[in-house]
Order: sequence, then C-alpha cells, then structure tokens
Amino acid sequence: MALHKNSPIPLYYQLAELLREQIREGVLRPGDQVPSERTLSEQHGISRMTARQAITYLVKEGALVVRHGLGTFVAEPKLTQDALHLLGFTEEIMRHGGQAVSRVLEQVVELPPLRVANELQCRPGETVLKVVRLRLSNDLPLLLETSYVPIALCPDLMQADLAKQSLYAALEQLGGLRLKRARQTLEATAANSYESDLFGIAPGTAMILLEGVTYDEQDRPVEFFKAIYRGDRFKFSFSSERTVWDDADAVGIPRVGIVLA
Repeated sequence: MALHKNSPIPLYYQLAELLREQIREGVLRPGDQVPSERTLSEQHGISRMTARQAITYLVKEGALVVRHGLGTFVAEPKLTQDALHLLGFTEEIMRHGGQAVSRVLEQVVELPPLRVANELQCRPGETVLKVVRLRLSNDLPLLLETSYVPIALCPDLMQADLAKQSLYAALEQLGGLRLKRARQTLEATAANSYESDLFGIAPGTAMILLEGVTYDEQDRPVEFFKAIYRGDRFKFSFSSERTVWDDADAVGIPRVGIVLA
C-alpha cells in the first residue's frame, strides 16, 4: 500500500493506517519492533517528522508501545468486552484465557446517592452495599468498578469475599437472583489524578466510562454500576440491526441508543 501524496488525507494519518493494517493482518505481530522513523521515512519518501507523527498517534491509541532505549513495538491486542452478553469482568477475562484479580478498595453499607437510589427504585432510607474494586489481569490494572446493590435483595452479600468471588456469581448463589439484562451507556472520558495513580498512567489518559443498571428475571433493578476502563487496553463489541421507519412514524423519534449531550 502506497501513500498518496496528493490526497487531502494527511500523510502521517495514511502511514498510521498502513501500520495499523499490517498489525491487523499479522504482518506486524505483538512484540515485534516497528521500523525506525528513518526507515519509514526512506521507505515511503516522507519526512522523519511525518513518520514520528504516525508513530506517536498509534502510541497514544495503544496500538504501539515505546520501550525507552530499545525502540517502538507492537502492543498486545486490546481485550474485547462483549457489550451484548451480561458477563462480569472475571467471566470476560476467563473467556479470553486470562487470569482476573480483584482488589477491593471499599465495601460498605450506606445510603445511596440520589441518582443511584432512583435507578435502583430504592425506598426512602433504604441502604445499599457499595463495592469499589480495582480489576487486574496479569498484575495490570484494567478497570475501576463501582457497584451498588440494595441490601434487601441479598443481605448475605455484605459478608461475601468479593476479592475472590464474582459479584454476579455471589448474587446468584447467596441471593438466588438470576440476572437477565442490563441497560447501559458508554462514553469517552479522561483519567483524573486519582484514577491515574491507581492505573499507573498519566492524568488525562483516554478512558472508557460504562454506566448502567442490571436487572433480574423479574425485571427488578439489582445493581447500579459504574466502570472506568483503560482506553488503551479495551474495545467493545456491539451488534446493530437496521430499523426502517415510515416517514410519518419517524417524525420526532430519535435513533435508539444515541444520546446527544
């Protein structure tokens, strides 16, 4: 694939796309060293600055990683979070053949924030169990997860060891709750100072915020969750189905699943 120098698309972006395609096709594999800026500039007839821009772009999005004193290498592939199936983090990591570890930062009974209480349909004065966990795989912090569960639904959950046990498994085993579906939103965000310290990343690093409510088979809200994923280590998979509206029906009806802030 040659770079098109007369194209309105910047050369650095074209080169980044070329390298990304080589990674997808397996020409460049995880752990392989990427050609140097000088080599790339000579191969494609571009300046070293343009080659540097392309590499920097791919490093920022997590496709490449810089090892100081050694060079630039292809990063390990991102984990794919299946947004269509209701799986906990532990189950997702195991599905990919990894080992999941949870570090419980907080596990307390408290009155929920107003928004959480509304989402969980809590009665006035009803308490919830708040669980904050840092989730890791192979010692790498991947996401910060906060869950709220009404105590009345599963009183024994207060004593559960959620560092070793999946929350969803505990809800099913201790509370007899069969989880069925989740309503969730996904948006881009940036790491604040607390999150950057936890993950060992720079403040402002791109993150993915997933929020929602999990429901059981009786359609009761069981959990309100907020999960902050490392943007350089995750991607989400979805499946879409086109719905055709009649002109009369389409008037005033927003597209499902798209929220404009």
